[in-house]
Amino acid sequence: MLKTVAIAKRPGSKLDNLFNTQLGFQKNITGEAHLPKDSIEWASYHLLALQEEVGEVLKADKRWKTHRNEHYDPENKLEELADVFITTMNIAIFSGFSSQDVYNEIIRKIAENNEKLRRSRLNVR
Repeated sequence: MLKTVAIAKRPGSKLDNLFNTQLGFQKNITGEAHLPKDSIEWASYHLLALQEEVGEVLKADKRWKTHRNEHYDPENKLEELADVFITTMNIAIFSGFSSQDVYNEIIRKIAENNEKLRRSRLNVR
């Protein structure tokens, strides 16, 4: 039996704090006064940056490889995972999405994934 996913209360959430901090940083670095906004140029830039950041996560933990790879740097892996999350927030910011939009979609996707898992365990389609 799957456990019910607890949903955190929204006002003043940690996600809001992170998102708003990054929003402020992006306003400062880009000079854009009105963010979030849909900008294909900035979103594309951050999509490319995301590929690089994911690659850095893989470099920090090579244990996923088939053999002869025992390299694991947990501190660096955590730092690179933070970069992945920050870059993902940048993609959301430059796609015109708010922290509320992102939060709602994450909650919806988690619920959807739980339902798919429940159905697969029951062999229900």
